[in-house]
Amino acid sequence: MRTISRRKLIKYSSVLLVSFVFLQLGINVNTISAKSTYTYNSKEFHSVINKLDMQGHADHDISTCTIKKVYYDEVLEALNEGTSEKEILQSYVDEYGQAALRAPGTEGSGMIAWIMPVIGFILGGIGVGYGIKKLTNKNASTETLLTNELPETEMKIIEQTFEEERRRHF
Repeated sequence: MRTISRRKLIKYSSVLLVSFVFLQLGINVNTISAKSTYTYNSKEFHSVINKLDMQGHADHDISTCTIKKVYYDEVLEALNEGTSEKEILQSYVDEYGQAALRAPGTEGSGMIAWIMPVIGFILGGIGVGYGIKKLTNKNASTETLLTNELPETEMKIIEQTFEEERRRHF
């Protein structure tokens, strides 16, 4: 059997003691972080709650709205269980669809909600522009017909009549 000198024994035991202390510190840090609790004032809690529509109750007062209170409790419980923000939001989207969120998502069917207003605005602009152009062309063609078809004497009579009517009414 090999013998260990007293000096080496002290050295090995001190290394073992320091390792044990560091190991305990690491375990304590992990247990402290696992025991962290979220409250209604937590930044993470507000980050999740502000993204949820809560079936249209998001703008209600929490003291009078029971549905909003249920959402608050569910989110708080999920955060304290260690569920991430993304997982919580996804669970509500899976349950209620994109209507669960205040703003539609930027993936998949959520993109339709972002693109459709732009397409509607462009199509509406084209329709209004086409209508204005058609209306102005129709008025221009009738003016040209009147001036081209009527003889000069009739144009003078019409202008005098318009002038008299304008004086009478204005």
